[in-house]
This record gives sequence, C-alpha cells and structure tokens, in this order.
Amino acid sequence: MNIPSTPRTDLPYLRRRVKPGTAKPAPAQAPIRAAAAPAPASTPSPSLSLRSPAAAAPAPVSAPSPSLSLRQPATAPAATPATPTATQGGAPRPSGLVLGGAAPDSSTSPRAKKLAAQREKARREDHEVALLFEAPGIRDIFELNLADRVLRLSALESSVGTLLVGGSTAVAWEDVRHVTGGQSVDGHKAGTAVMTSGNRELVGYHGRDALVSLRHVRELRRAIFINRSSSAMGVRLYSGESVALPPAADGTQMVLLLHRIGNVLELRAEPIPHDWSDLQIWQEFDFSMTHRAPTTAYGR
Repeated sequence: MNIPSTPRTDLPYLRRRVKPGTAKPAPAQAPIRAAAAPAPASTPSPSLSLRSPAAAAPAPVSAPSPSLSLRQPATAPAATPATPTATQGGAPRPSGLVLGGAAPDSSTSPRAKKLAAQREKARREDHEVALLFEAPGIRDIFELNLADRVLRLSALESSVGTLLVGGSTAVAWEDVRHVTGGQSVDGHKAGTAVMTSGNRELVGYHGRDALVSLRHVRELRRAIFINRSSSAMGVRLYSGESVALPPAADGTQMVLLLHRIGNVLELRAEPIPHDWSDLQIWQEFDFSMTHRAPTTAYGR
C-alpha cells in the first residue's frame, strides 16, 4: 500500500466526512480548515482529527428578541394616574378588595355582631378559668366531704352528655339571666323552669334522679342539690366517673353546689344544719325564686 508522506489538500472529504442530512460547513470556515496544521506522519487515518483549528470562528451574536426582555428599561415610564377612590369622612377609601389592610367601613350584619360578642365572651370566660386556683378532678377524689370539699371538671366533662345526681331530695337552679326555680323529688315546683332550645328542662328530675343537660351548660349559672335522706348522694358523668357526698351526721348535712366558671363546672360540698328547711337553704345561698308572667291572648 502506497501512503503519501504529505496529506492531500485537494480532497476535503478525506479530512472530514459530512453525514447525510447534516448542514454543510459555512464557506467562511473552509479557509480555516485549509490553514490548519498538517497532521503528523505517524497518524495513519486521514479521516479523524482531534486537533482544534488554528483560529476559532467568532460565535454569531444573536439579536435580542423584541417580545421578551428581563432587563429594566433605562428610563422608568411615566406614572399612571391613580384610580379615583371613594371618600368617606374625608379619608380616601380604596375601591375594591384590600388584602392585609383594615376592613372597609361598612354596616355589620346582626349575625356578625352576635358572633363577635360570643367570641369576646368566650375569651373572657377562658381568662377567668386560667385565673382559677388548682383543684382536683373527679378522678382524683372518691368523696366530697369536710376534708375534700371541691373538685373541678374538665371542659370536655362539663359539656358532654348529662350530669346525673342521685339521692337528692330537692334541687334549685339559676340560669345566666338569673331566672331561678326549684323542684323536689316528689314533684313540687317553685319559681320558673329553664327550658333549652330542644324544649327540655335545663335542670330537673327524671324519676328519682336530678339531671343537668350539659349540652346547654353555658345557659346555666349555678345549681344546688339537697339531700335529706339517710343515704349518700352521688354525682355521675356520661363517661362513668362518679363522686359521692356523705349523708347527714351529727346534726349536719352536706349540700352540693354546682357552679359554672367559664366553660368548666365546679362541684363544692357545703355543710349546713340538718334542721334547715329547703326554703332556708335557698335563702342562705341567695336563690330567690322568680315567676313568669301569665300569657293571655291579645285583645281579650
């Protein structure tokens, strides 16, 4: 095989093969390839060259696209006139939706006012609960007596199900509007019954047990339970937790006071003389019976 000592320059396809379908090299780059230094004689293949050309052709500068520019203009455009705003009370008021700013001055609906009042009331009540002294729960005390006289239910225990008081002989209640009433286990009633939105008594007797509807506990202010029997009086929750109060002994009887403080109920045992009547006990704890005005048909 006869291999020439110098490569031939009149046959450009021997130096670089052009694949079918690819663009041909630009005419401006042909002199650069022709002026490239010759390959060393030790390189037998004239069709492959790993050496870079002597001078690289300058990359073409692409013209900026007129449709998209991320650079700020040299001069800021003139400020557009502000949108006219409505004024109220001399102060400008934005027209439209304002996010993160003050709410526009507008008439508040009665529902919004009611919800705002309820939130404020709940905030005050929660603050009152936070200021209470530490008290044991119903799981911590077996009996309310002269040694352990008070316990406090949790918010969940105070609002779920029905609180049942067994063994009592009379009960009196007072709601948040200071409507007061009383009832004995024998069916005698005094004052005014407090009815819930479900047409159910907030406090009352069902058989021999006194019941407190905890679903509407925020309507209750306080209640008192009296026991004149020789057996103990007990309190039981919907969860099954219970606590007892001892029967009368040595001329002293224990009454159960139920107070709502914020969103929790507090149970307290108070000793009183055994010979006091129900009316005396109610007066001692400031339960003054209220009476509802009789309703008559209009125009009669």
